[in-house]
Amino acid sequence: MYRAAIIDDDQLARRVLLRILDQQFPDIDVVGEADSVESGVELILKEAPDLVFLDIEMPDGTGFDLIEKLPEVNFKLVFTTSYSDYAITAFKYSAFDYILKPVLVENVKATIQRISEIPVLNEKHRVEALKKNIDNKGESSHVTIALPEMNGFAIIKVTHILRCEGERNYTRVYYQNGTSVLISRTLLEFDQLLVPHGFCRIHRSHLVNLKYVERYLKTDGGLVELSDKSQLRVSPKYKEELLDKLLHNRL
Repeated sequence: MYRAAIIDDDQLARRVLLRILDQQFPDIDVVGEADSVESGVELILKEAPDLVFLDIEMPDGTGFDLIEKLPEVNFKLVFTTSYSDYAITAFKYSAFDYILKPVLVENVKATIQRISEIPVLNEKHRVEALKKNIDNKGESSHVTIALPEMNGFAIIKVTHILRCEGERNYTRVYYQNGTSVLISRTLLEFDQLLVPHGFCRIHRSHLVNLKYVERYLKTDGGLVELSDKSQLRVSPKYKEELLDKLLHNRL
């Protein structure tokens, strides 16, 4: 059973979400609604919900302002938003779940089905990283990505990632400083997030940051050498796209 709060200045969106939760999800008990940052803070402090549906833009501030005003955050957070594509990508980078407006049953169902996987928000810096990613409108030099750790998330600039290597349902992320970390995400997920920011798939197991590619070698059907002197095989499937990007700077 989850005790949920809905914080949104759009009354229709609140009504629709409340009706869907009441009719479809008996394990979610909505303990209150609010329509502003101020009333939202009061609601959270009074009811201590463990699940919050939060709008971003409200008359007296933003959802980010609300989080900043709380003395602590220890609930699961789902944003409700009508933001554009680049902002949706920012949610994914920052590992936040969201429901697009207008609120539809299928979108709410998809989110609630993942509810057990949504981490409890206990670090405000992840919200700050999301805000920066939205404000930067997807500019690669400023984009950060939230990578899960044992006790939370690390916020990493994508420009600091050297390459990613798929290991079944996990991905080992190699940083430019020589360290690496194993992440419980597939390489396909990293591919979808990082390719728009100068990364290129070169093999079913390898995704590289083209910024750090120093050489292309014809040896063994094709290899790339990175700035750390590692050499990775290029699959024939990805060779043409890689060479096109390297030769024409289409990063």
